[in-house]
Order: sequence, then structure tokens, then C-alpha cells
Amino acid sequence: MQGFDYLRPETISELKKDLSNPGARVLAGGTDIVPKMRQGVFSASILVDASRVISLDFIEDQGKEVVIGALTTHQKLTDSALIKNVNPALTAAAESVGCIQTRCRGTLGGNIANASPAADTIPPLLIYDADLLLQSLEGERILPLESFLKGPGETALKPGEFIHSVSFSPLLGSWGSVFLKIGKRSGMAISVVNGTAAIVLDDEGMITNARIALGAVAPTVIRCRETEKSLIGKEPSPELFNNASEICREEITPITDIRSTEEYRIHSAAVIARRALEQAVDQARERKN
Repeated sequence: MQGFDYLRPETISELKKDLSNPGARVLAGGTDIVPKMRQGVFSASILVDASRVISLDFIEDQGKEVVIGALTTHQKLTDSALIKNVNPALTAAAESVGCIQTRCRGTLGGNIANASPAADTIPPLLIYDADLLLQSLEGERILPLESFLKGPGETALKPGEFIHSVSFSPLLGSWGSVFLKIGKRSGMAISVVNGTAAIVLDDEGMITNARIALGAVAPTVIRCRETEKSLIGKEPSPELFNNASEICREEITPITDIRSTEEYRIHSAAVIARRALEQAVDQARERKN
């Protein structure tokens, strides 16, 4: 492991100042960065440990939006009654991350900034059109999560910038949101394919809003917008969702790697899309009743 300077700020002001140093990079839970440093695939002349900046650790209902601090751990997301109520897909995704030790260390901001195409927490945020609040010594800006993701391990973060928080607006009416994943084993597995679907139904049971996001099937987690369009204004049915799953196949560009083949990912993505849509409709109908 290479040598580096280590800084541990306790306030956002100190964090901004420390990250303004050339070569500085932020450390949150360390569940991704530390293994990469040991493998020699992550370098930083200054490592800025943000774990003591407690003002970045929160989950708040701010009325029209739910806001989650970047240092909120996966376990806190799993345990949050608010998140389970407004975004059950995010609860399920956070619960699927690693083992209990990893969930208690790993953070939402770190999972997003790592920008893995297989990141479990990103699809449930993407279907809620989540925004990121980014801050630095130069100021702050709000960026849609979808625009933040540029490629495997690549983001729109500028030098000295960090994720402050994530925000999204809850769905209204009769709705459901579901997260599903396929891995090599039942627990502690990186997703071969993951996905989230959200459905909103009107009083007649017709689909007024449909959102689908899939992971590990493209350079970034993606929204399947053509698939979404095919569902709007339709009555849920097995035939409708089978057709949607076929459209999903055309919207993804998976690869073959050590975890899976392109062909298996295409098949799995279609299965996840169909099942997530079906389960989201079941949730929506339960809320309606």
C-alpha cells in the first residue's frame, strides 16, 4: 500500500478546506477504498477521512423531499422507518449490501461516489429522480444523480468536491417500488444484475407512472425509458409486463466478465424487470385498498 498523508476533519468547513489540497481524496466508510488501496488501484497523496463529520449523517423528511446525508450508513437506511415508508426499494437495496459489518461501515455517499455499474443503492434512487447536493470550498451545486454517473468508477465530481446529501420526492397516490438482485450466492454478493421498478396506479387501476432502473447491464446504472413509455396508460397484465421485459432487453448493453456472461445478464435483466413490475403493482394495489 502506498504512503499518504491522513486528515480527519470534524466539520464541513474543515472537510472543504482539507479536500481543496491537491491530490486529496475523500474517505467515508472505507469498504471500497481500503481494498482498492491494498490492490494498488486507488491512489491519493492525501486521504481525507470524513467519518467524524457527523452533520453529514442524517435522514430527514423535509416535506416535499426526503434528504439523506452522504455519511448515512446502509444499516441506518435499512433500519429507517421513514425510508421504508417512502422508498421500500431503497430499504431492500441497503439491506442487500454485504454483511452486517459492511452495512454498518459503508455509506450511501460512498456507494454513489464509487459509481459501480452494479451498485445496489443507485437504482432505487434513480427511479425517484434523486438529486445530489455537491459542495466544495468554491461553493455548491445540485446535480441529478443520472447526470452524476459517467461510467464505471467515473463521476461528475470536480477536484475538491464531495457529496453532501441525496434528495428525492416521494411518490404519491397508489404506488409501489421494488428492488431485486441476482448474485452468485444468496448473501454478500456483488450483483450480477439488479433492478428497481416503481408503479403508480390511478383510481381505475391503470398505470399513470412507471419507472425502471437496471444495474450491471451498462457502463452505469440506467433508466429504461422506452420500457417505461410502453407501460403508461395501460392496465397491468402478464402480457404487458412480458412485453416490457422484452423491450428492456433492447435498452441494455451488458458485458461478459468474471461474474457472468452477456447472455445471462440479458436474460436476468428481463426477468428482474418483469418480476419487479409485478411486485410493484401488488404494492400499489395494497395502498389503494
